[in-house]
Amino acid sequence: MSSATLYKDLYDEEFCTVSFSTPHKKTSVHNVTLFTTEHVMKLGRLGNMMFRYAGNLGIARKQGRQMFTEPGTDLGQTFKLTHEGVHEEAETWPVIAEKNLLDFDSKLMNLPLRNLRIDGYLQSFCYFAEIIDEVRQEFTFQDHIAVVAANIFREVYLNYNASMIVGVHVRRGDFLMTEWNSLGFTVPRKSYFTKAFNLMKSKFPGRTIIFIVASDDLPWCRENLSAEDVIVMPPASPAVHLAVLSSCEHVIMSSGTYGWWAGWLANGHVIYYTGFLPKGTFQGNLLNKRTYYPRQWIGVGD
Repeated sequence: MSSATLYKDLYDEEFCTVSFSTPHKKTSVHNVTLFTTEHVMKLGRLGNMMFRYAGNLGIARKQGRQMFTEPGTDLGQTFKLTHEGVHEEAETWPVIAEKNLLDFDSKLMNLPLRNLRIDGYLQSFCYFAEIIDEVRQEFTFQDHIAVVAANIFREVYLNYNASMIVGVHVRRGDFLMTEWNSLGFTVPRKSYFTKAFNLMKSKFPGRTIIFIVASDDLPWCRENLSAEDVIVMPPASPAVHLAVLSSCEHVIMSSGTYGWWAGWLANGHVIYYTGFLPKGTFQGNLLNKRTYYPRQWIGVGD
């Protein structure tokens, strides 16, 4: 299936108000190729960096620009990126910021004809919906990370006689802090995961499903999610946990961009927590869920 077909079938085209139907043409001024880069690449964690990289790449491809990203970040140490580099004049380029931190800004797909730095989180699939195959290729894990993830999978299949592995991401940590909660950064309760587990089982009757959990709060997971068909992974780097989750056939995510990318990279059924960034909170009022969650993903509450 082509990227264009996927874009029409899996993403809410009505709310991605930009057409990718025309061929990408190289944009230049006086035969000089235009560039774009991130204004602040190191802002946020791995999931934030992935959105900015994918979004900037989609913006660049739409306009025939060349995109590059700051080398030496956690992103480059995790994935085999092909657009790392530094332009000697980048610090002098003007900065264009996205209009809304949690919605698609179609104006970024039609930038002025000059070299630019883009400022924003770019947390919408609309920025890269037409180049999903390329984005997946960019997010190929470094070999040493992929090997560790493969070994974990091998052990699960051998020791648990699994016919399907479903990844589960449980983000808690800083989202438990009052200042984060007040903005809308909530965490699901045990009841959400119970519903999500049961829903996933109902979709695949007769299959031996093992749920493999990655979390920043292992004691909570062991106390609340313990079951014969649940494995709580031991501590590891965010890169290794993401490699494991994205290698699963399906994913249950909780809160945050890290879980979003685990689901997107796995490319199967994805269940997400509808209580994350609820309306009435500062961040929740900014979030456009139609340009954040692909429409085939399944929302479940507590």
